[in-house]
Amino acid sequence: MAQCCLITCNNKIECEDFNLCVIHLKELSSGNLSSTIQIKSSEDTTHLIEIPRKSTEFSDIENKFLGDWVKPNTQGLRVEAIFSIILPKSIFKSQGLKEGDERILYHGTDHNCAVIYDALRELCKSSNCAGCGILMNSFKLDKVGINKQGRSFQRLGQGIYFTPYSSKAHFYGHGGAKPLPTEAGRTCRMMFMTKVVLGNTWQPDRVSQNCRSPPAGHDSTWGRVGKCPHGGAVLNYEEYAVYRNDACLPSKYIAYSYTSTNE
Repeated sequence: MAQCCLITCNNKIECEDFNLCVIHLKELSSGNLSSTIQIKSSEDTTHLIEIPRKSTEFSDIENKFLGDWVKPNTQGLRVEAIFSIILPKSIFKSQGLKEGDERILYHGTDHNCAVIYDALRELCKSSNCAGCGILMNSFKLDKVGINKQGRSFQRLGQGIYFTPYSSKAHFYGHGGAKPLPTEAGRTCRMMFMTKVVLGNTWQPDRVSQNCRSPPAGHDSTWGRVGKCPHGGAVLNYEEYAVYRNDACLPSKYIAYSYTSTNE
């Protein structure tokens, strides 16, 4: 039986979208939910609820995150904290996931801030912070290609990108790397674990940089290993792109650290 995501609650969940029991679902609706962190947009509030380190849920997510780290690009990898993301109901109403091959995938992005870095567990809520933008508004197509790293190349076109490998998503978050304040010699980053509906995937053999949607009859694009060469380099790790805001919702916010990395 799945339990409410609040640390002190053992009730079964009433709503799988929010992972809340009936009592805390009512508190969410009334604006009185007690969460670890609240981040407000101009219209509504996103709640971040820290998952207890000793819980089964933390262990399951940690094991998946570390198990999906298949590329040897870091040393001393460690999960520092995991937060459940409870988005405003307004986002669920406008971006509710549609059925069709739902996957749990990773998304790395730049951050101006990091909750594990700030002793007060505060987020900057800046419009220039990609991480805060996703927390406040979910994923938005009009933000595609906007990053601190100056990359304009989009192998699968103008979509929102995800990967089944945490080690691949790590590369896209180095604009938000910060020293871990509690331990010298370690650096921390944040990463999103996301619910993504892929539907019927298009599987191109070549780069489709100008693509804004897959061919008719398809819902997303699958970048396969060994395909889509660019500058002589093919994909070494698979990735996916979706072209609708309502095809993806952030589910977990993972803070992790490492002693060194080449990406």
